[in-house]
Amino acid sequence: MIRGFYQPSDFDFALAYITDIDLFYVFPVEVFISYGSEIHLVEADTRQRKPNSTNYRDAWELILQWAACAETHMRSPVKFGEAAGGVIPSQVQSVEMLAEKV
Repeated sequence: MIRGFYQPSDFDFALAYITDIDLFYVFPVEVFISYGSEIHLVEADTRQRKPNSTNYRDAWELILQWAACAETHMRSPVKFGEAAGGVIPSQVQSVEMLAEKV
């Protein structure tokens, strides 16, 4: 099996779980891919500088924000019997007639 690189279209988020301390990390796909082949999750309070991974510790709000944004952009109200383009099949003839007149 040949190991390939992850692509941004492969998934939206990667979840990492540390069982010893019952902690989740929620990484957006771009962040997860940027780590390359290894992610070191350091959970020590004695560090001078906090690692970048702390931004993604229990970051469930990232998924909520993404879902709300995707829901807003992807959905458009469509009436029953109406095509996704907004044209009702019974109106196709009248639209064609108007086009001929112009």
